[in-house]
Amino acid sequence: MRTALLIFFTSVSLIAGDAALHDHPLPDVKASLQIPEGWAATTENEDGVFVYHFGKPGTPEAASITLSVTTKVPERTEQSTAAYAAALVDMPQDDGTSAPVQKGELNGLPSLRSEYNFDGDAGKMRAVNIAIPNDKTGTLYFFSWQAPVDEALEIEAIREKILASVKFDPSF
Repeated sequence: MRTALLIFFTSVSLIAGDAALHDHPLPDVKASLQIPEGWAATTENEDGVFVYHFGKPGTPEAASITLSVTTKVPERTEQSTAAYAAALVDMPQDDGTSAPVQKGELNGLPSLRSEYNFDGDAGKMRAVNIAIPNDKTGTLYFFSWQAPVDEALEIEAIREKILASVKFDPSF
């Protein structure tokens, strides 16, 4: 009985966005964020591009977030970091199904955000992409959140808590 109640309250807590988060340092990119308990992280790194995948192990159709950190963007693309960020965030709009790009700020840096639905292997999915360009250093932080459409609103609070927890070193 206790186990059943514990599982029930844990599930309700996750759905309500009250998931316990824990710090996850990203020393290679001088940043950190918080992820929900039970989520795992994998990292890829090649030639100054760092990709971090966060999600619940064994549930590929569940919500997940990816953070790509690209250094030396102007040298790689011959564009300013802000221009490259705008082009990346605007790409999903090519098919006409995206909401307008929203401008904001995340951890003291400008941000661009786009949201759209797409058909994935697990059915209809919701994507939220957020680009955070640092024109002073040439680094681009790019978040990509995916969740099944039928769960997207229920776990929106978790996504927003993860994003609110992000801390970047502005000199990186």
